[in-house]
Amino acid sequence: MDFSQETGEAYVVDECAETVGLCYNACPRSFLPVSEIEQKLFGKTRIDLSLGVYNDIIQVKSKNDDQILYNLVLAAFEKGIIKHLVIGESINKKVASPRVVDSASDAKDLIPQKSMENAGPLITGIGIAYKDYKRDIGFLGNPCHNQGLAKILTSDFNTGAERTSLRIAYCCVSGGMTGCSYCIDFSGEFSDISFSTFGAPKGEALLIIRTDKGQEVVDAAKEMNLIEITKANPDLSELKKFVNRKRKGNFKNLLGRDLATTKYLKLNIDELRDFLEE
Repeated sequence: MDFSQETGEAYVVDECAETVGLCYNACPRSFLPVSEIEQKLFGKTRIDLSLGVYNDIIQVKSKNDDQILYNLVLAAFEKGIIKHLVIGESINKKVASPRVVDSASDAKDLIPQKSMENAGPLITGIGIAYKDYKRDIGFLGNPCHNQGLAKILTSDFNTGAERTSLRIAYCCVSGGMTGCSYCIDFSGEFSDISFSTFGAPKGEALLIIRTDKGQEVVDAAKEMNLIEITKANPDLSELKKFVNRKRKGNFKNLLGRDLATTKYLKLNIDELRDFLEE
């Protein structure tokens, strides 16, 4: 597979051989066994149906002139959590191309200001890094990217994706791509740490810490005086209200427009009830 540099659309370059079925199994729209992925990634399933599995949620601000998200990336590099980072580089207003950088300074000008700046085939950047024999690869992408990566990591395919050592999600509040109206993850539920400016005051952000690795990055950023916690228990009502409204609308899109499209999404009865309740 390859991708158009103008539109980001995928096209077939050659027939599949050893990896038959990989694209189907990696795509978050072919099927998405949410609870199964959570159990494999986190060793547990969600209690909070709105935001997924997490250990902590804090509100932070930068202690310097740099962006909060850049400071997290910097801390991850400095502490050796990652040695490389896959990040989007905007080609035009429609699509971003994957870029593999080897230092925080190289990532600085690529840090997204909004989720649409990540819109593109970023997962392929992990393949690029793998072919260059890189390890300890960080990934910064949207919730949909992290869904696909999570499916790959929990599958039986040997892809090199296991060389990723940190998954950062940029919480998505937009819907500019075709698949966005069918997505039910706005908070990056399958990441190590999710970053959201929505629900936080201007200049601050909410960090949804989902794993020990995510906590390690936050702790490193605090120790390096890059960020500070402004609220240890922030008000999540606006964020949850937005997430639930968008998820409910998109789930109704799945049911209302084409019942067959809901086959990709595997939910237990509690999750289904949460989507449809007013």
